[in-house]
Amino acid sequence: MKRSDVVVIGGSAAGIPAAITCRRHYPDKKVILIRKEKQVQIPCGIPYIYGTVDSPENNLIPDDIVTSNDIELFVDDVKEIDRENRNLITQSGETINYDKLVLATGSLPMELPIPGLDKENVFMIKKDSVYLKELLEQVNDSKDVVILGGGFIGVETATMLKKRGLDVTVVEMLPHILLRMLDSDVSDYVADILKENGIKLLLNDTVKNIRIFVGPKQKKYIIKYAFY
Repeated sequence: MKRSDVVVIGGSAAGIPAAITCRRHYPDKKVILIRKEKQVQIPCGIPYIYGTVDSPENNLIPDDIVTSNDIELFVDDVKEIDRENRNLITQSGETINYDKLVLATGSLPMELPIPGLDKENVFMIKKDSVYLKELLEQVNDSKDVVILGGGFIGVETATMLKKRGLDVTVVEMLPHILLRMLDSDVSDYVADILKENGIKLLLNDTVKNIRIFVGPKQKKYIIKYAFY
């Protein structure tokens, strides 16, 4: 059994700052950070792997940002937490006893109740390097992209895919894009810039179904990607 004063589960935008902050304020404490991913994407940079950054390999958080701060790094998945005895068990069978536990596992993309989400060529934005690399390969073979959601991720992804020369349409159920972050006037200003750059916007609208169209010879001639 291993022993640590503080264990942080999660190695991305919340987990790393939590572990480093603990180390700076309590330099005498032992800190362990556990993450399940072999490689960790910079969350805010994910849309840019389809444009400016160009690949998932160029958008990674280096391990030494953890290890150089005297934080022990475990690449493993936690399968069980015993809060009463303050123990956790990893997928590989390691048991770690802790005084303090920080859960910083991040978020997952919301699966909308839309028929067709399970069809070929429909993807979600996930914080997984292998998945994102596969998605990039599929994007490189495409001409038309539909993005569901006009928040930061949707708009940034739309901009990057347009730079690759794809035909991009954004569908947003609210009357303005970025409405949860900006007021309507600024949102309209951003929308005008997107339209000037050839990005189509379908606002105040929802998607009821996702279908794959095929031509006379049963070859796909329209490939649409959905991002969240």
